[in-house]
Amino acid sequence: MKKTALALGLLALGLAPALAAEPGPEAVVKKLYAEPHPNHSAVYTKRLQSLFDADAKQANGATGNLDFDFRLNGEPMKPDTVKALTFKEATEGKDQAKVTVERKGGDGSKSIVYDLVREDGGWKVSDAHAIGDQKWQLSTILKGEAR
Repeated sequence: MKKTALALGLLALGLAPALAAEPGPEAVVKKLYAEPHPNHSAVYTKRLQSLFDADAKQANGATGNLDFDFRLNGEPMKPDTVKALTFKEATEGKDQAKVTVERKGGDGSKSIVYDLVREDGGWKVSDAHAIGDQKWQLSTILKGEAR
């Protein structure tokens, strides 16, 4: 009996990592909102992070092409900001997803849409763009192209 219980315990320990679900697209975007500085994050694809890095290198300590906090479309981030946001996930296949972030009760005029892809075994933000009144695309801004 003890051997059976031990075997079942070891089996459960071996299955635990497989049963642990990876964070979904919405959780990845929420993690980005919890970070103080969005110019470097483990949630970005290698391509997007390289665009942030190239922009910072070109700026040489000054403000780069991205001169606003894109997560709130330029509005300042406050400690309770995330509580006032809604996150809506839309999967676009097994390796692509979108997450739309907007203020609760808002009219959608300042919504940010995040494009996510699977990279290195998890979901990563590959780009972001604003919809509504002020339209822009994050990768385009980081490259120094017009908004």
